[in-house]
Amino acid sequence: MRRSTALSLTALPLAATAQADTAAWHILDQIEVTEVETADSWSVVKSYPPEIAGGAPDFEITGYLVPVGWEAETRDFMLVSDLGQCPFCGSGDHGTAIEVRLADPLPAAEEGRRATLRGALHPVRDADTMQAVVMTDAVLVGS
Repeated sequence: MRRSTALSLTALPLAATAQADTAAWHILDQIEVTEVETADSWSVVKSYPPEIAGGAPDFEITGYLVPVGWEAETRDFMLVSDLGQCPFCGSGDHGTAIEVRLADPLPAAEEGRRATLRGALHPVRDADTMQAVVMTDAVLVGS
C-alpha cells in the first residue's frame, strides 16, 4: 500500500515577516514526503524543490529558536516558523521544524527567540526518517 502524505511545512506563516522570510519557508513548504508501507516494511520518499535539491550552502531563514538539550549553552536548536506549532509542545500536528547546528553556541535560555540564521541547508535523504532537511554551520545574522 502506498500512502502519500504531503507535509505542511509551514502551518501558519509569520504575521510580520519580510519577503525573504516568507520565501525561505515557502521553499521548505514545497518539500514532499511520501510514506511507503507494505506488509513488512515502511520507508519515506522525499522530493525537494530545485532551490534546495542539491543543498544550499548559504540558506537564510527567520524563525524561532527551540533549544535541544539542557546545557547552559548549546549549538543545537530546532528552528520553527511559529512557536504555536512547535514539535516539542505536545501537539502531534505541527509545522516544519529545521534541525540547526550553530557554528558558535548560544545560551539555551534563548528559547523562543526570533532569529535570522544563515547556514548550509542539507536534504536528509534517509528513507528511515521523516526529517527532510538539516542546517549546519549556522550563524546568527539578525533577530
